[in-house]
Parts: sequence; structure tokens; C-alpha cells
Amino acid sequence: MKKIVFFGIFTAVLFACNTPYSLYKFKNVLKISKFQAPLSSYNSLYSTKYGNFKDFCNKYFYLQDNKYMAFFMCDKKHRSELRFKNDWKVSTKKAKIMEAEVKLFPLNEDREFTFLQIHADSTLKDKPVINKPLLRVVWYKELKCKKNHIWAVIRTCDDPNVMCYEKIDLGELPKSFFDVKIKVQNSNLKIWINNKLKVNKNVSYWDKYLNYFKAGVYLQDEGCAKVLFDKLKIKD
Repeated sequence: MKKIVFFGIFTAVLFACNTPYSLYKFKNVLKISKFQAPLSSYNSLYSTKYGNFKDFCNKYFYLQDNKYMAFFMCDKKHRSELRFKNDWKVSTKKAKIMEAEVKLFPLNEDREFTFLQIHADSTLKDKPVINKPLLRVVWYKELKCKKNHIWAVIRTCDDPNVMCYEKIDLGELPKSFFDVKIKVQNSNLKIWINNKLKVNKNVSYWDKYLNYFKAGVYLQDEGCAKVLFDKLKIKD
């Protein structure tokens, strides 16, 4: 279904869009997701609650070319993201997996943007919380003398007052779609890029927190970026 988005009372049509929910391959993942834009707080114009995607699209989230789920955003600290519902600990005996086939468009982003995450749940009561991601999978314009590469940024301690990160090079940004698989099980984090294992790390230091997966665009700097997904699956 095509949706026409209006702004204000006496305005013209600014954006017409189709919802990714119209394609079967995205329905299951959207049923366990909520959409956040342009900030993490709920915005009735751009956000939607868990599973409420049937007729939902806007300029930040839409179906492109009738086959790709598109996320678009501009401006520092703004995001266009899915937040997946189920929480889990890194010590889980049942594997928690996110798989994506994705294409990145850095556009005019100044420095970096995140497109996949494992984030600690900071909204819980009577449980340990930290408002930090354990993992960000990031495009960097340049890092450690390498330009246009993908990186895994992994938090290496659980102290919110300490800057403790390991940055692992996942390779140069492919020009076309590429596969990413993230798996957490028995306090071990693994990441594959195009079926090649790039990260295999013990993350038991993070076990006291509950976590969830995120996917989309989160901008660390000024500019704009877009991400297309041809596949996005959560297995838990």
C-alpha cells in the first residue's frame, strides 16, 4: 500500500512511500520490532510501536524498488532504526543470531555511522542497566589509516564511566550487497562477513546486562546516510 505523508494543514505532498511490511520476507522481523526516528523517544509522526507496521512508512523508513527495506537519516545523533523486542544475556545457551544482507550508502556522512548493534537494555527496573552498546557494526570514513572500511566496535568493560573499546577491521566496504551474521552464545560473540569469520571474542564481562539487537542507521556525525536491507532475520 502506498502511503502519502503530509506535514501541517496547508502543505503539499512531500513523500510517497510503500511499507516494507508488504513483502513476506520482512514480515516476521517487523512483527518483533519497533521503529525509532529521529530519536530514541517515541515520535508519533515517525515512530511506531512493536509489530505495528502494516501500513507504516515515512521518509526515514520505506520500501525501495519494491524489494529493499530502506533506512535514511541525517544529522548527528539521529537515527532510523528497528529495535527488536526480545532481551537476552550473553551467557545464553540458546544462540541469539542476527543475519543481514545489506548495502550501505554513506552519502555525505562526515565520519561514521552504525548500521547493526547489540545494545544493553537501559529501561529495566530492579536489574543492572547501562546505556551503552556492547557492539556496533560501523562504517568509518577513515580509521587507523584505512578509508571506507567496516568495523566492529566492541565495548571491553562494563564500567559506564570508562572509555573501553576494541575496534576490529571487518574489511573495505563492498560496492554491492554483503552478508553479515552476528551470533552470541555461551558468552561468546562471533561476526561473519560474507561467510568469513572476522570476530570471535569472549564477552563474559557483559553477562549481568540484558541486551537486544538493533538495525538501521545511527549517525555519529553530521551528514546523511542510507542503508538498504535485502534480508534481515533474527533467530532466538
